Amino acid sequence: MQEKSYKNSKVSLLDQIKSNLTTFRPVVRNGWIIKFSIYNEQYILLTVVSRYTAQTFIRYFVDERGAVNFINMIIDKNSQETQE
Repeated sequence: MQEKSYKNSKVSLLDQIKSNLTTFRPVVRNGWIIKFSIYNEQYILLTVVSRYTAQTFIRYFVDERGAVNFINMIIDKNSQETQE
């Protein structure tokens, strides 16, 4: 019985997150695929993937300025080389 309760609470949490999440279509810039998501209309989640190396960056921001600065920094880098 406890296992079902745990499973139900996980499903409930996932449903809550989904209902407060807005996602947008990916954008491709300079060989980088950029996916935006907004949670609770205030938190920004960026997923950035190189089309060539599959290197992935996942970053969370509380303000738009930080997200824009990160995007600008990444798209200036060579997407065909692994970044540090």
